[in-house]
Amino acid sequence: VYLLAMFLWSISAFMSVSGLVEVLPWFRIMVISPIVMMLAIFYFVQTLLFQRSQWFILVILYGLISSYLILFTDLLLSYAYLDQNGALIYEFSPLVYIIASIGYFLMIYSLVKLVRGMQETESPDQRNRFRYLIIGLGITVIASAVNFTALGRYPIDIAANAITAILISYAIMRYHLLDIRLVIRAGLAYSLMTTILGILYYLIITVFVNLFQFMSGSELLFASVVVALLTGIFLNQLRERAQTAIDRIFYRQRYNAGIMLQEISQTTATVLDLDKITGLILDAVVDTIHVLQAAIYIKNLQKEDYQVIAFSSPENLRMINFRLEHPVVRWLTEYKQVLYKHQLSDSPYFKSLWGRERDDIDEFGVELFIPLIAKNELVGILVIGQKKMNQHYTNDDVLTLTTLANQTAIAIENARLYDDLENTFVETVVTLANAIDLRDTYTSNHSQQIATLAAEVANRMGLDEKEIDAVYWGGLLHDIGKIGIPDSILQKPGKLNEKEWELMRRHPALGAELVSKIKRLQHIAPIIGSSHEMYDGSGYPEGLKGDEIPIGARIVTVVDAYSAMIDKR
Repeated sequence: VYLLAMFLWSISAFMSVSGLVEVLPWFRIMVISPIVMMLAIFYFVQTLLFQRSQWFILVILYGLISSYLILFTDLLLSYAYLDQNGALIYEFSPLVYIIASIGYFLMIYSLVKLVRGMQETESPDQRNRFRYLIIGLGITVIASAVNFTALGRYPIDIAANAITAILISYAIMRYHLLDIRLVIRAGLAYSLMTTILGILYYLIITVFVNLFQFMSGSELLFASVVVALLTGIFLNQLRERAQTAIDRIFYRQRYNAGIMLQEISQTTATVLDLDKITGLILDAVVDTIHVLQAAIYIKNLQKEDYQVIAFSSPENLRMINFRLEHPVVRWLTEYKQVLYKHQLSDSPYFKSLWGRERDDIDEFGVELFIPLIAKNELVGILVIGQKKMNQHYTNDDVLTLTTLANQTAIAIENARLYDDLENTFVETVVTLANAIDLRDTYTSNHSQQIATLAAEVANRMGLDEKEIDAVYWGGLLHDIGKIGIPDSILQKPGKLNEKEWELMRRHPALGAELVSKIKRLQHIAPIIGSSHEMYDGSGYPEGLKGDEIPIGARIVTVVDAYSAMIDKR
């Protein structure tokens, strides 16, 4: 409504002084346009600030009464014409000042609301948006006031409208409030579709009239109505299908983003592996939003900084170091909103950025910093680089990424809670292993010795770090199953009988079953379960031999035998 009123204002102002048409009707439109603009601004500000004025009905009545008095009576505008020199001559009645005063009160009220909104918002980016609106609307207010003075005969209002349009256009382009290219392309497509359907409707009706010229009177009228209705129904179905096709073309990314968010939501609800979750999320971002590089940082409580846990970027690209005192971290912690790259230059908040930190950000090509908030805490940062083909990030892109960030934050928090639970289980199992060492005089400190020696053997054999770690834990917990063996057997000074040996041979399987319940220790269950097997097949509990025994279990078995030979039992 505001843009339509601005357009009518400019057109009517031009037509009033053009000398091409009758002046008075166009001058009436020019006078009513500022009032319509004021009403549109009033409701726009109410909507923008999520408010509802108690004057709603009164403002509607004011608009209707003002429009009637200006357009259809001489109570406000007596006359308007061009003299011999082409000058615009007009006369208002005193009543116009009452009408204008009410409109200006609404306008000033709206501007005050905008100013308060700008002061109350915590986002610098939002303040900039309010600022452009305030400047643009302020110019419009001043220009509309000119029409009620002697200066109204000059095209000051047209120039002011142009300035306002430039300001708003700059704000849109500067802060990417709209994807202009998408709006233009989609608008042209919808216009073309409407034109084609209109032509089809006209052609169908024309052909029908020509074919049924023999009809006359009520018969022709009835037939025309029936054909028009059937044609309208048919073309409406065609329009819906065409509109669906156009939406699929121009809003494919939004459609794909919706599917991506749904899939990520389902995945994060079942997967608790932090590395896997973050990897899937970054892959989804790259494929759906078409970004060149992206990274996820999570808070490291031990080192007091944010460290990258997943990234999708060139291998030689230097990662950004986010210390807890980093201005970006402090801003995201305080405002909990998306931080745009241009804000690093516009806002004085980031004057304390070090030169090296700015270089890291520039080298990475950062466009967006998106906070990962869980329980009102900044648990991580989603860093988004440039889009392919140097495209800007639209509001839909930012909304998608923000929604994804919320899901990511929840997933990170759940994964951390699960990790804490796993750590608790591991600590409990280790405590049990230590308790077993205390129960069995032979195994006193035995498990730790086996773990250390087995890890050293694995290292000398050239196993990788993960395998060495598995051997260490397998050695540490290889006797954990003895928790199910009675003390009378563990502490028996003499030789075990057959029944006692049968129970003792079960402890590797018991230990493997115990650790298999803990996700973090599942991979060492085979080592524990086979830690008492022999290469010749004479071991227990399964009697495995040769390569049937995992390499880690073979190492632990040899080290355990070596320990038995050198220790006093």
